[in-house]
Amino acid sequence: MMDFMSKPFVDPDTAGWSRVKESLEKDNVKLFHVSASDKPELIKYLDNAPNFESVPHPGKFRTAALYRNKTDLFATIEEIVQIADSLQPIPASKPKLCFLITCQGTHYPAMGKQLYAESPVFRKHFDFCAVHVLKEYDIDVKSFLEWDVVPGVVPEWMESPIKFLPYLLALEYALFKQWEEWGIKPDYVLGLSFGEYGAAVFAGMITIEEAFKLIMTRIILMTENIKEEAFCVSQMGMTKYAEILAEAKTAVGMEEMWLDVSAINSPVQTCVVGHLKYVNQFAATCKKHWIKTLIKEYHPYHSSLTKPILPEFLKTTSSIRYVPGTAKFISTVDGKLWETLDPNYFLDHLTGPVMSIGAVETALAEGVTHFVEVGPHPIIIQMVKDILQNNDPHAENKYTFVTSMTRKEDDRLALLNSVGRLYTAGYDVNWENVDKFQGQGGGQL
Repeated sequence: MMDFMSKPFVDPDTAGWSRVKESLEKDNVKLFHVSASDKPELIKYLDNAPNFESVPHPGKFRTAALYRNKTDLFATIEEIVQIADSLQPIPASKPKLCFLITCQGTHYPAMGKQLYAESPVFRKHFDFCAVHVLKEYDIDVKSFLEWDVVPGVVPEWMESPIKFLPYLLALEYALFKQWEEWGIKPDYVLGLSFGEYGAAVFAGMITIEEAFKLIMTRIILMTENIKEEAFCVSQMGMTKYAEILAEAKTAVGMEEMWLDVSAINSPVQTCVVGHLKYVNQFAATCKKHWIKTLIKEYHPYHSSLTKPILPEFLKTTSSIRYVPGTAKFISTVDGKLWETLDPNYFLDHLTGPVMSIGAVETALAEGVTHFVEVGPHPIIIQMVKDILQNNDPHAENKYTFVTSMTRKEDDRLALLNSVGRLYTAGYDVNWENVDKFQGQGGGQL
């Protein structure tokens, strides 16, 4: 889906990022942080830090820097001092934070392998999930984590939903627990498609074991009872979609053509599901208008074609104990806030479209300004940016987006960069636990 996003606005990195991102010794990278009650005091701390010790006490003015060694840190501190006059105090109250939970299609070989090796917290919670999935469903997701990356070779597990989906949920749960360990907790959660199962767990509405029960039952029912159809991502909004569909129906033999809208992701991305011949005709019509599309033969999630399995799936959804959330849950089924879920929720989730625009607009109406995507690679962030840019051309200066992991970046470095950004934005960080994580690296000043 990434190819169908509009041009993103730029998120600033933690100071020092440009120095460390190309380093071959990323396990040595650490995060320096300092705070002070006012700007002169902050500059004094920076000017007089012979031992380069972090100053973590509360303060309105904060800064952070990524570094590998004294030379790195000294150079970055000099740069921060030079622009110190432009530093702004953190907000009087902590900005509202929403966790975005990534959907399927973002998985890749050995995702999370480095973080598993370096973080006891991530490892503990990933292992908990892996043991549970192996015991209950005879799927060894830990073996996928350890898979060797071979260029040009797609591992067998990546093509099997019953394998890659529990792996993805285990990874997202372990990431969530890593953020929690560092003191970063969401006020709101918003999951895209498959990500809603993780969102329900992170909101405290269901347990992780119940989430696995739901997704594994859904996968088995879908693969055993619903044949693969065609899924199409198109670079257009709903108004243009209606026009293209109407034109596609005028082709010979297409009078009975129908498609289900499976997701309204942004003003520039709409996803549809239907029989392959109809989807191919739709894509051909898009091509005539120079509209990008991507077709994949896949099980028809978020469509009326899933209705035959609903009675059986209801047995599982009815066995779950739903409780009120501790974080606010923003639904992509209807775009609204839900205090608690019910047995019908994940039935509607399966048969209806993903209402991303409505969910994001609800988050904005609630005053959310900061978003953290929890998953192996960010994809929802760009959808949110597209929605923001459509509504407000000056949105770039009003919102902050943070990733957990990125496919082509070092896991450890990506997370430390994100911690630095959240800290300087006004979030209180558990530095004792962050320092434990940093201690897994090899470098010392």
